[in-house]
Amino acid sequence: MRIFVRLFVWGALLSPFAGAVRAQTIGCSSDDGHRHYCRADTRKGVTLTKQTSSAGCQEGYSWGYDEGGIWVDHGCRAYFTLGMAGERSTYCASDDGHKHYCEVDTRGGVALVKQRSGAACQEGYSWGYDGRGIWVDHGCRADFVVRAMNTGDSRGNTLVHCSSDDGGRHYCPADTSGDVDLLRQRSHADCIEGSTWGFDANGIWVDHGCRADFIVEPNERPDHAGPSGGPGKSLYCASDNGKRNYCAVEIRGGVQLVQQRSGAACQQGYSWGYDEKGIWVDHGCRADFVASAWNGEGGEHRHHERSCIRSVGEERANELVQQCLQVSPGTHPPCNAQNSCKMITDEIRRSCELLGRNGPGFCDEYR
Repeated sequence: MRIFVRLFVWGALLSPFAGAVRAQTIGCSSDDGHRHYCRADTRKGVTLTKQTSSAGCQEGYSWGYDEGGIWVDHGCRAYFTLGMAGERSTYCASDDGHKHYCEVDTRGGVALVKQRSGAACQEGYSWGYDGRGIWVDHGCRADFVVRAMNTGDSRGNTLVHCSSDDGGRHYCPADTSGDVDLLRQRSHADCIEGSTWGFDANGIWVDHGCRADFIVEPNERPDHAGPSGGPGKSLYCASDNGKRNYCAVEIRGGVQLVQQRSGAACQQGYSWGYDEKGIWVDHGCRADFVASAWNGEGGEHRHHERSCIRSVGEERANELVQQCLQVSPGTHPPCNAQNSCKMITDEIRRSCELLGRNGPGFCDEYR
């Protein structure tokens, strides 16, 4: 199978956080299970951005880099981001085999640049980072790149990094009155919404080893009209543990489900409903609802769902649309940048499953 090396600017997904400097991303593949090199300027470090293979990509074992470029082995296929301006290098060491912190501002993210110890530096086990700084453990000694923080963009989105380094549930403060989307998984452990990550009024939570970057989008849900046509109050309600949970809200004007966010079906009367206590959800249902305390007449219900083009930018949204159009068998598929990114990617995922091995290469990203 031909080895692919594709160099391009992945500004569509990362542009909200790149400012005037855009990161270069290179795809590198070990399709035959052996080691292959992809030429790249690695002087400022390399970060694995997205794994596209079923075989694990583990730094030091199935991928790494040196002055010649990036190497991959043992079936690893992935996209790697080259170091950007605005970064600074920090050396951190666990010389006695115990956990030590190096105090730096980690809000912009951290990447391991060069391991200097004989002991393996494995993210989540022997190194990681949190609000205190970079930590190392079990003899890890390495150089790390600390990225300059840029938490906002022109649309008002913010970037939040959240980690479950010890495998337990942890909360990260964030304004979750709007929407939250996973931008980039950084852990080997899967980050699955509703299972290993989610959000509620307390912020973003992660569990079972999930580490990831999340986009926190502004609250635009109050733009929804109420079910009766009058002013509506929008809120997120979730049955994260699979059991019934209530979200207190005034419901005299009725309640309408605006957007389902769970894999489990949200079916009125079975997994969601409302009564005098508020809105209830059950059986794993997680969704956005709009409720109204106004019982007036008239008015047409309006649902201004956030479009994909507004969530991730025009370039990335158009890329998803083209992928969707390429694989969807539907006569009227939801391959439109004005639909939500989730609606488009769900269609790509379903279509790629139907195509199986006959699907185009990008289908690997959705399996």
